[in-house]
Amino acid sequence: MYQRTVLPNGIRIITEYIPYIRSVTLGAWFEVGSRHETQHEWGISHFIEHMMFKGTRNYSARDIAEVMDKRGGYLNAFTGKEQTCYYFKVLDEHYGTASELLQQMLLYSLFSPADVAKEKNVVLEELRMYEDSPEELVHDLFANILWPEDPLGRNIIGSHETISGFTPEMIREYMKKHYTGDRLVIASAGNISHKQVVDTFGAAFDFLPQGSMPQLAKANHRSQQGCFQDKDIEQVHLCLGGPALCRHDQRRYALSLLDTMIGGGVSSLLFQELREERGLVYNTYSFTSLFDDAGAYGVYAGFGPQNWAQVWDVLYKLFQGIPKLITPEMLERAKGQMKGSLVLSLESTSNRMTRLVKGEMDEGGITTTEETMSHIDQVKYEDLMELARLVYNPQNWSWVGLGPRNLIKEERYGRGDVEGDIPLTETV
Repeated sequence: MYQRTVLPNGIRIITEYIPYIRSVTLGAWFEVGSRHETQHEWGISHFIEHMMFKGTRNYSARDIAEVMDKRGGYLNAFTGKEQTCYYFKVLDEHYGTASELLQQMLLYSLFSPADVAKEKNVVLEELRMYEDSPEELVHDLFANILWPEDPLGRNIIGSHETISGFTPEMIREYMKKHYTGDRLVIASAGNISHKQVVDTFGAAFDFLPQGSMPQLAKANHRSQQGCFQDKDIEQVHLCLGGPALCRHDQRRYALSLLDTMIGGGVSSLLFQELREERGLVYNTYSFTSLFDDAGAYGVYAGFGPQNWAQVWDVLYKLFQGIPKLITPEMLERAKGQMKGSLVLSLESTSNRMTRLVKGEMDEGGITTTEETMSHIDQVKYEDLMELARLVYNPQNWSWVGLGPRNLIKEERYGRGDVEGDIPLTETV
């Protein structure tokens, strides 16, 4: 059973009561992320996420870890470009303990100078680790190409310079501005009633000011950009793509179906063409990144530098032929794949909780499983083809390559057998 309550200060509480299971997952989602940061604040949303686990009035950092471990529960958080989420998963009998702990973290974290200084080193190590992970790094470089000089194009962690400059005062000021009632969604799924969630979190967050949603500057997208960053590694990691839809656009269901057909599994066009038919890659997939007023689609492939030209040719010809390659039968198969994955995901209370939040933030209310499946079923082949021709245009590609440039024998990055017009630069 789904229920939704909006508190006087704007906090939205959404629940799905599932009485036949023993667990509950609850998330506190603030509509703030790296996109809301100024240049000197770059990375502070993610840094605050770390600091929430470093001690409160009633719990030390060790206490926070031991309380959850003792009960076999799970407490974690993550930061995105437009949201930050803090969540727990516990047995229903430990809901009260986990709720009190999460409330302490969100409302009464200490942010002591000593802890801030120590955590800077931790986050800087995280940044170094990330920079040593080429499959992840190439996605950030790709975002930077798509949205240069725009917060959407920056990574979430920050830079060495900005992280080193964070202070307790900056943290408190940022939270005062962004951690407000109208930007908080509390969602739970599992064996806990709506009334219990409203009672426990409504009372705790009653004093949180309402605030107001910020007006974000329109995303500064730039198309037809390309670059190659030299890195002494074994593989080339390639991301390419272009602008797509925002997360509120109803055509996103059609886009998800296209994404499924192009690179969403072992039967996808990408996997079959690049791996099964030609053996050029081990890993390849497509993806979409949808935001409040902007979006992008992309393709990732990791391969040996000797295969650079062949991979480019395959990708270009594949995308050029998408309107002809996709058949009504493929659409029906993709619908079955999406609906099957959706139903299987419902076996996890964590997935159910996340679905509640996405419905609230994208649709402005609860979106049931039946409604989502109906949206998928209603996508028509003609509409799908119209969207494919609009979005998947290789002439508008932007791209990033990361790897050993000196081992690439033939630089091809354009229209089939003809070298493209995008300049191949050394660095992003």
